[in-house]
Amino acid sequence: MQDIQVKVLQQELADQSERHGKELKRLNDEVRLLQERLKAVLDRRSKQAVQPPSIDSTFVRRVEWRLPNCKQDVRTVERGQSVWSGPFSASGIAEMQLEFFPQGRENSQSGFCALFLWAPGNVRLKYRLQVGNHSTWDEDFFDRWMGHGHSNFCNLEAQIEKDSLVIRVEILEVTVTEDLGDGLRLINQGISQPLKLEAAVIRNRDLDTVEWTVRNIRQRMREVPRGQYVCSPSFSIAAVRNMHIEFYPNGLEGSKNGYCGLYVRSPGGKYTLNLTLSVGSATRGPSRTELDGNSAKGLPEFCRINEQLEEKEDLVIGIKVQNPLDDDEERSLAL
Repeated sequence: MQDIQVKVLQQELADQSERHGKELKRLNDEVRLLQERLKAVLDRRSKQAVQPPSIDSTFVRRVEWRLPNCKQDVRTVERGQSVWSGPFSASGIAEMQLEFFPQGRENSQSGFCALFLWAPGNVRLKYRLQVGNHSTWDEDFFDRWMGHGHSNFCNLEAQIEKDSLVIRVEILEVTVTEDLGDGLRLINQGISQPLKLEAAVIRNRDLDTVEWTVRNIRQRMREVPRGQYVCSPSFSIAAVRNMHIEFYPNGLEGSKNGYCGLYVRSPGGKYTLNLTLSVGSATRGPSRTELDGNSAKGLPEFCRINEQLEEKEDLVIGIKVQNPLDDDEERSLAL
């Protein structure tokens, strides 16, 4: 009886050893493939001299990679093998490349291709990848020269048209970081951020009213001590750049108890405007107001805050600016 148990244990041990050997071989094969892929990437980077772009890439947002002969260049590529675009620059970021697996990677679904965007380190990108008519939107941080993308991007055959395939990448936003040491870090959001701000100035120049909803106002009153304020998001209105509202739910130091304070600030420049301010149903103005850089203008004792709460969970704060366009039409912006 004991001999039988020993034989059973020996057989189980042999089976387990065999399974372990197969799994170890599979992992070794996978490591080998990854090493070969990494070596190919490094060899390619060492051999390719990145040519300076013929044009300034700061305003280049979209790159197209056309594969005109799919029968030869795409369908003959084996599963797990990739083809690479040439290096390119876009939105001021150099040394980017696209890696395309026509037949997918080892873990891709049958018939699906894979696509990856490679970029240098310390860059956060919001971008769109596209194969034919199929596209995806992504946002990734590249902490070193590396690739981000999808192993199951789309069905390849459905995107081939007349034996031709177009692959695109569109860069939507760029944030570049650089550590200088001693706790200092440079953060460059690229050209998109100032362009957005200027676009907001143009888009909102005909608006004359801003409404900012402070959510959970009673909780804010408990959290924000006297003399401190909550700040609205920045906004542009009536051609005035980078304005924001400062609301003191418990008033300023030295103001009467129970009164809230309300101020407007515009660090973007000097402006002379007629402003009407409101907290709930309480309104003050219009009054001629000069905004000059970092100096905030407003009232330390705007109104009794409890009179504007009632049973409401939120509080609406408003600013109306005399619009430079002589138009009686109501125009408003909600924050």
